[in-house]
Amino acid sequence: MKVDAATGLSFSPLMLGTVQFGLDYGIANQGGRPEYQTCRDIVTCALEAGINCFDTAAAYGESEQVLGRIISELNVADQVVVVSKNRPISDLDVPAGQVPEFIESSLVQSLENLRMESLPVFLFHRDRDLPWMEALHTMKERGLVGRVGISVDTAEGAEQAVGNGLVEAIQLPHNLFDRRFSRTVFEKLHERKIKLFVRSTFLQGLLLMPEERIPAHLGAILPVRRKLERLAAEAGISMVELCLRYGLSFPAITSVLIGVDSVEQLRENAAMARRGPLEESLLNKIDECVPKFPESVVRPSLWKQND
Repeated sequence: MKVDAATGLSFSPLMLGTVQFGLDYGIANQGGRPEYQTCRDIVTCALEAGINCFDTAAAYGESEQVLGRIISELNVADQVVVVSKNRPISDLDVPAGQVPEFIESSLVQSLENLRMESLPVFLFHRDRDLPWMEALHTMKERGLVGRVGISVDTAEGAEQAVGNGLVEAIQLPHNLFDRRFSRTVFEKLHERKIKLFVRSTFLQGLLLMPEERIPAHLGAILPVRRKLERLAAEAGISMVELCLRYGLSFPAITSVLIGVDSVEQLRENAAMARRGPLEESLLNKIDECVPKFPESVVRPSLWKQND
């Protein structure tokens, strides 16, 4: 792994998501938040497996505090790439004149929660906050953050972020079913050396959960998912491995974000990731059998509207 000039750190191919450290998260989640010791064991296991990237956000309940405590107790603050996100400006209707102060206070609070003096990567949490990137960039100039960027949830947001000259990192959803983000966008990111972190690898568990638990309004995925399961079986791998290694098959992607509930699950995912990208022939077969799903299926933020 190459050392990133902006942060002084390398980025591991896998990034551990920690939203579950602070919230009950995911359509497939039945166990709730793990205990603190379990969270600490998971982070320790991640580091032992060569995973040094961790994703969190101010909006993830106590996730930042839990992760910060673990990093402090393990004394690894100078070895990890922590990606956090601000409190959403647009969600809170912050008056324009107060936005710079709001951004600073959100970042300072995240640093306090994470027990860090400088944050490797700090992102806006909403597409709509992109116009304030210059104010966020000021935090970088002050040495409070290494790279600045944005987490997006729409194709339009991704296009706008790519065109913004101050964006140095982007997080977006990417998985076997979600094809909203064109390869042209990926190529532009790669050319401009913008770090790309992809989330929703398992579509919040929808790609893996038992069929009988899939909500009726998401049932359209089943015929396609069965085809993908057959492709995985023919390749001699599990559906989990197909999902995970699919994300590792695009050169533009810096890190693939995963969430786990246990040390055992993390070890299994890390072992799968070490097998690297999928074969080109298998990627082609995936492309052939996956249609372009509507946003109501591939955007979890829209699922509640159909409940």
